Amino acid sequence: MSNYLQMPYQDIIGENSPVQKALKYLRVFADEKPMPNANTTQSRSASALILTHLLALCDGTGLINCRGYHSAAITMFRPIEDATDCFAAVALDTNAAKNWSEGKLKSSDAAKIWTNVVNLTLSDGVYISEYRKTIRHALNNYSHCTPNQAHWNVYLESIGEKKCTMELNTRPLVINLNAYYIDRYLCVHLYELIEIMFIAFSEYFNTHFPSKEQLEKLRIEIEKIVVDFLGFIKSEKIDASIAPELARLNSCEETL
Repeated sequence: MSNYLQMPYQDIIGENSPVQKALKYLRVFADEKPMPNANTTQSRSASALILTHLLALCDGTGLINCRGYHSAAITMFRPIEDATDCFAAVALDTNAAKNWSEGKLKSSDAAKIWTNVVNLTLSDGVYISEYRKTIRHALNNYSHCTPNQAHWNVYLESIGEKKCTMELNTRPLVINLNAYYIDRYLCVHLYELIEIMFIAFSEYFNTHFPSKEQLEKLRIEIEKIVVDFLGFIKSEKIDASIAPELARLNSCEETL
């Protein structure tokens, strides 16, 4: 077996992982249905519904990624971002909650609604609205069948010094580098989701400080995982626009 492959489900994260603890926390949060800042019964119901759906998307992506179905996992990124924008919008805006409940809220409109309400500027000076727009644009290639999408099922097999073949992962096994990137992207998303929770449910957390403290601690631990990974790949961000395994082609002078 190639050094770049492994059997499915060999690298499952245990329950003590801050990522798994945070996901468990959010499932309980959704089950308890606390009141969001929009402060209506409809927004409360809609935010709980979307959060449950969003967590299912994240869990599902992690599972199929560990199985080696990387192109399917990467396809889930856009629905995850869409659900995140809808979740934030219905939790912060009463009209958004009403429109979503009636099936009339587009995720692109949801993104505009909640980022306008929050009107944040990130540490690098970029408006949150532009940041969300950039993410959605970057994932457009995964919203329908494209080469970018299918390439996540390709791995390189070394056959000599700086020579390699391109192989299809038809067995399928886990392509380590691709799986690693997808997993860490999910970590980044979870980190950002927690930050949205603090914004959209700020009034709830103001009166439930132990709960806020618990989630904040998990957020910091997840941030460390992300920072370590960015240090490993020597980058300031995770670029999911190209399969990282395929990007190794640059190290092969001859490809067969």
